[in-house]
Amino acid sequence: MKSIVLPVLLLVGTMTTKAAASSGNPRWWVQPGQDDFYSHVGLVVFFLAIYLIMHLYARFDHYAERLAKGTPLRTTVPVMLTVALAYEIMPALAHFSILLPAALIATAIARDFMLWWRPGHEELAK
Repeated sequence: MKSIVLPVLLLVGTMTTKAAASSGNPRWWVQPGQDDFYSHVGLVVFFLAIYLIMHLYARFDHYAERLAKGTPLRTTVPVMLTVALAYEIMPALAHFSILLPAALIATAIARDFMLWWRPGHEELAK
């Protein structure tokens, strides 16, 4: 098997090299100053993927918030999920201080505590 694979790979490599050399530049090459169609398509696909992730997360967050209506951590869990999503989508956030997500989570815990402490003072219905 090894004796067949190497000659086939060499033959395919020489064929593609001749084909690429005869046609000039590859399809993805763009001359300086010209418009690049593939980069625009790539950006659109990238932003659609980000939008899909955020849309699915928002659906899940809305579902989790509706299920957690009477629980003591109804604000904290969605905030923790938001912080986790932000850290997953943007790995550069790992270089920031841990105090930012800790402050967000502490604020959500404080809000949940106040909603639990005085249940008659619920926020106005939308």
